[in-house]
Amino acid sequence: MSDRRTNGNQGVPVSARRLLLSKILIGIFVLALACQLIRVTVYPDHRYVALAKAEGSATVAVQAPRGAIFDRNGNQLAVSVPKKTVVADPALVVDPVKESQILAQILGTSASVIRPTLLVPGQFSYVQHLVSSAQSAKIQTLINGNQLPGISLVTEMSREDPNGGLALPVIGSLSPTGVPLSGLEYQFRKLLDGKPGQKMVSVSESGSPLPGQAVDLIPPKPGDSIVLGLDKAIQFNTEQVLGAEIVKTQALSGSAIIMNPQNGQIIAMANLVGTTSPAQSNTASQTSAPSSVKAGSSAKTSSSKITGFAEAPTNMAVTNVYEPGSVAKIATFAAALKAGVITPSSKVVVPPYLTIDGANFHDAEVHGTEVLSPQQILAQSSNIGTIIIAQHLNKYTITNSFMNFGWGVPTGLGFPGETSGFLVNPSKWSGTAIGSVPIGQDQAVSALQVLDSYNAIANNGVLMTPHLVDRVIPQDGKSAYNLPVKSRQVLTPSLAGTMQELLSETVSPNGTAPLAQVPGYDILGKTGTAQIPYPNKPGYQPGAFMATFVGFTHGTSTPLSAIVVVERPDLIYGGSVAAPVFSQIMGYALRRMDIAPTSGYLPAGFGKGSLLKGASSGAGASNASYSLPDSGSQTVLTQPAGSNSVTIDRFARTKGLVS
Repeated sequence: MSDRRTNGNQGVPVSARRLLLSKILIGIFVLALACQLIRVTVYPDHRYVALAKAEGSATVAVQAPRGAIFDRNGNQLAVSVPKKTVVADPALVVDPVKESQILAQILGTSASVIRPTLLVPGQFSYVQHLVSSAQSAKIQTLINGNQLPGISLVTEMSREDPNGGLALPVIGSLSPTGVPLSGLEYQFRKLLDGKPGQKMVSVSESGSPLPGQAVDLIPPKPGDSIVLGLDKAIQFNTEQVLGAEIVKTQALSGSAIIMNPQNGQIIAMANLVGTTSPAQSNTASQTSAPSSVKAGSSAKTSSSKITGFAEAPTNMAVTNVYEPGSVAKIATFAAALKAGVITPSSKVVVPPYLTIDGANFHDAEVHGTEVLSPQQILAQSSNIGTIIIAQHLNKYTITNSFMNFGWGVPTGLGFPGETSGFLVNPSKWSGTAIGSVPIGQDQAVSALQVLDSYNAIANNGVLMTPHLVDRVIPQDGKSAYNLPVKSRQVLTPSLAGTMQELLSETVSPNGTAPLAQVPGYDILGKTGTAQIPYPNKPGYQPGAFMATFVGFTHGTSTPLSAIVVVERPDLIYGGSVAAPVFSQIMGYALRRMDIAPTSGYLPAGFGKGSLLKGASSGAGASNASYSLPDSGSQTVLTQPAGSNSVTIDRFARTKGLVS
């Protein structure tokens, strides 16, 4: 019989079994809830622990400001400045289409490029690195007005060149995230990088930083700064003069270096390529190669016309090699002088041509049999005269002389990508090598290696290791310090002096480079005109030449040296193409560094038998005397009455220039 209970006037029968079942279910639910509560609080699941931690905060590294790069006078060549980067939390972006359109208008890019960054999975993505101050200000205003939900700005360091790319192949570059890629930025990265700091930021489950406030824990330590030997003004002038010659001669590229031979300091190092785009004309701030040719290539398209110049992609003066031509002749002459094969007063019979192992060798100009001194052979750049001298030496002696000058071995500069050059092992010389190697063929060398060899001659036989960085300025308050410079005795002082004498006539009217003269200064040096070999087969490309002039001042209080190399100019000779550039850049550098003129110079245009400017020809009533601007009031030249010549009263170094 069922149990009945009443509720008001109506009775509702209740099953005892059903009531018991309900109580049991409720008990089970309560027990399960209690167990879950105990498990979560006392024995939490590791997954939940990880999620809790992931959605919290984390310590992340803070990029340190890179040290600055200065020129010799304290001018900034590269500096780090803080800039804003646009980031997004896609989970908080309300309208990706609208927000991408707003950002596109401010950033000057396509909305289709920005939109995917607002839709990526996760809670963090980069929209655009290192925006301008004006752009970041506009975006921040919209963020403050809640018009760009999910968008934030974070600070990153931007590397900037205040000089618009000046010396870019030397200074180097960084990736958008601040990783050094090339040049001094890479070579001295351990000094420039500094030490990163730490800050506390909110992070997502994936560990990505979330936009928002960060708490600094350890401030970053800025990198040390470095001071170069480069002079900003001299570097700019060198690039402009070299670039103008590239355009004038329709050359593919060119390099130029100015140094102090006494300490190995590099004062300017220019690397330019010709450009064909009118938009790039007459600027040295571009970084791309010509549109129709690749930098360093050995072919010029017939339809292209060089209209401007730009910074080369690499520091070609140390990373590229070429067959140098006649500038290599100093190795043979130094070896011959040391071995006693020749003396400065020797006379060499130079025939019109030589046949060696079936190959004909000749000079640039056709001539009959001549008798020349070693000085005349170098001044006229006689291939035949050089080969005749080389034939009195063995191949190992000649090769060792090249290596002694620093060819085929590292220079010690340590620049990233620097080449050691190439010399043929004497045991593998061909039958014609005794003719080709002494005159600068069958070898590969960098412009810096060539200049180094002449620096040794200029510095009385001592070769100083070339260097770009002079000094380091620590950021920890310690005193600045100079980097060590090594030296090596290449020639005896006596032999170096003899080599200087042999090189003294190259810039004379009888030499190959009168256009290298610098008014007021004694210049010693050598030209080089070398054919460009085929890259993948024997032989040389018709009409393709490298034009070189290398030289140095003589008798100045501070010596300077320089080399100019021009690739594939329309005017092929080093004396016609590279020498005028040398004259201009050397003249500017000497004036810029306040290096006094060589005592005893004569004004431009004064040659043997010429009249002093302002003097009349024919008989005069009395002697006329003149003073040069740099000699004060002291009389340095006199012109006897009735004479068409002037007499030198001082500065014996100029004898022979005026009768």
